[in-house]
Amino acid sequence: MIIEELRKSEEPAWDAYVDAHPRANCYHLRAWKTVAEEAYGFETPFLLARDRAGGRVCGALPLFAAGVPGPGGGGYLTTGLFGAYGPVLADDPATADALVAGAIERSRARKARFLVVKALGLEMPAPGFEPLDHWVVARLALASDPETVWRRFRDKTRNAIRKGQRSGLAVQVGPRHLDGFYDVLAENMHKKGAPIYGRSLFEELLRALGDRGEIITLEHGGRTVSGALVIRFGDVVTVPFASSRPGSFHLNPNNLLYWEIISRSCRAGARTLDFGRSLRDSTALSFKLGWGAETEAQPMYVRALRGPAPRFDVAAPGIRFLIGLWRSLPRNLADALGPRVCRRWLA
Repeated sequence: MIIEELRKSEEPAWDAYVDAHPRANCYHLRAWKTVAEEAYGFETPFLLARDRAGGRVCGALPLFAAGVPGPGGGGYLTTGLFGAYGPVLADDPATADALVAGAIERSRARKARFLVVKALGLEMPAPGFEPLDHWVVARLALASDPETVWRRFRDKTRNAIRKGQRSGLAVQVGPRHLDGFYDVLAENMHKKGAPIYGRSLFEELLRALGDRGEIITLEHGGRTVSGALVIRFGDVVTVPFASSRPGSFHLNPNNLLYWEIISRSCRAGARTLDFGRSLRDSTALSFKLGWGAETEAQPMYVRALRGPAPRFDVAAPGIRFLIGLWRSLPRNLADALGPRVCRRWLA
């Protein structure tokens, strides 16, 4: 078996393997490699497994060299940016093990502090990884007719959607609405005390995704109050980024936005809506479960290589202090600093 870093000439082989693999999702798409390189300047040693030199592709693992290493090394490697997740794609367990071993080897070669595997399910990727089981993924089964899904909702959910429909919210679709979407997301993340990723990340992502990616927004009085970036992969529609202005919550934009996504996805032939990952017992997860979604564990497995493994615990006192500090920054300063912080520490 051969484990090699993805070369330009092999990109079609990667795309074909990911498109055909039954466990692949939108986070295995090569678009994320382009985004990481162009928006953040990351190295992206994506790993491709072949049964022999020049032979059949039998596995694939996205890999991002994130953070900012110092003169003696540093930074970290991860299998997904931000809220991404997905299994190691392989034809068999031995190939999966070889891909993880290849990721460890490249992490050590870069003198990285740690390696993160953002998995699905609770199966350990290899010995020596520490599981951090803070997150779950919520998914909703769809149908060819949106009305079939509508009838499954609770009365409370249907009433919230109807209120949004009566609030004078206008649905807008297309890349020209990126600015409005990004402004809403940046405002909401600032209020939550989280750095924003940078507009260039979304520009590059939409460009790299092509017709797989779409911006959907809601406007009220000519101003964008809610929006989402959605990705179609196979028969699954994923919502990795969505937000509404807190000042617009009385209009129920979140409910109408997701109903618009659900109904459009049904009509497009999708069978599943992936709401994205959420912290366990969070308000965001409660909202997703209110639609009738079911959950799957989305642990992060961390392999410490130099020093202790990070805990990624948002309830830790130090993290809570930083969240409060970020909220106290003026919005324009937070927007300017956010991409630098994300690039260095949060990818």
